[in-house]
Amino acid sequence: MVRLEKLLRRIGRHPSQADLGKLDPRGPVFVSYRVSDGFNLATNTAWALRAAGVPVWHDESDLPPGDTERRLAEALESGLSGAVLLVTPEIEHSRIVREIELPQLLQLAENPAFTLSVLSVIEREPEKLDYGAPDRLLAQPEGTLKNFKQEPARTLRQQADAARAQCQRRMQAIRSDVETADRVVTLDVQTRIPPFATRVDADLVLRLRPPIDGDRRPHHQGLHDLKMFLSNLPQLVALAGAEHATVRGGAHLSVAYAIGAALPTTLIGRIEIVDTAGDIWSLTGNAPAPNRTNELLEVKTSRVFASTGAVLVYLDLPPTLSNSAFDDILDEDGDRFASAVHVRPLRDGNLKPEEAAAITGEASRVIRDLADQFHTSEVHLLLRCPWTVALLLGRTLNTIRVHLYEWENGPDDCGNPARPRYLPSLVVSSGTGGGPIETVLLPVR
Repeated sequence: MVRLEKLLRRIGRHPSQADLGKLDPRGPVFVSYRVSDGFNLATNTAWALRAAGVPVWHDESDLPPGDTERRLAEALESGLSGAVLLVTPEIEHSRIVREIELPQLLQLAENPAFTLSVLSVIEREPEKLDYGAPDRLLAQPEGTLKNFKQEPARTLRQQADAARAQCQRRMQAIRSDVETADRVVTLDVQTRIPPFATRVDADLVLRLRPPIDGDRRPHHQGLHDLKMFLSNLPQLVALAGAEHATVRGGAHLSVAYAIGAALPTTLIGRIEIVDTAGDIWSLTGNAPAPNRTNELLEVKTSRVFASTGAVLVYLDLPPTLSNSAFDDILDEDGDRFASAVHVRPLRDGNLKPEEAAAITGEASRVIRDLADQFHTSEVHLLLRCPWTVALLLGRTLNTIRVHLYEWENGPDDCGNPARPRYLPSLVVSSGTGGGPIETVLLPVR
């Protein structure tokens, strides 16, 4: 640990034992790589980790201006939970990795609470890793890195698998904390704001690639990252010993719905969602079955085009009306649906968080009744509601195949000005193998 001692002394500090082994099971994972041929790999791996709920220390987003070695010392002191070493052919030319980062990471890895993942793109023959390459390229004694589990990282799927493994270790490490906190796991979600390694007091810190400049829609690749992660979420919740969940932050509506679908009422008992005002929207167990007469929602308009087939539901819950994008779908593609309905609140004003379960129950019943009436399990759902409601609703429609849309008022896919519109985003069906997201439909930008 000589290198870290030197770094700490350079900034006027004497290293303590805490400095030499400070770990945080909820802390970020450090990404170590060679920029010249590993930049894209590091970027995609960092996003795979973030989509899996693991915060990341990545120089691209987290290295402030100043002396690199000083910043490294600060990162090592920040309370890491693990690291990912990305082995590419040109890593042998990286003095920073070889002489500064790797010695500290190996020292931290002596603590079993620290997870060091070695991901490699170097093969001795097609589809078979060269397990000796990390030691050889980084001038390590034979067996130093070969003794760590090495995983391939050429594809996004392989990077997602490595991220899942890091998250599994994270959940195992915090299990005792979750069990003593009433078995509640905390999930902090954000799909719009670029992430940083700043400490977030949550068990899972889910971050997706932010929208492209000028867009409201989610990032296309971010949805694919999410698709690969959500199939693992139930297992991760179980690893943490959780029976309930608290969710906070903010998300695009199709993403919120998909997260809810990954945590259906049949899997996890109570979910509380904390909105930006600090109010709690919750659903415990199954959504309440309302009387045949709704008390909170009504079907404002209804159109019938055929006796059977897919149906379109516009769940429009803010106080002010906004019909143009819905009407455009009916005018342009109405013949795709057997029926279309516009669902509105029965009373004026904003929704009340304490009515979350009742709102979810009524919305779920409207959707199920319409699907039953037209003998279909295919529902196209336009959401204009708080993200909290979208997430809770996703928990309740586990037998329905839902086509979700996102509202967009930015340029069209060619960069030309366009009318506000709903774009296909995801197809979600919970209760099936392979995770709730079946297909990403959002157009590539």
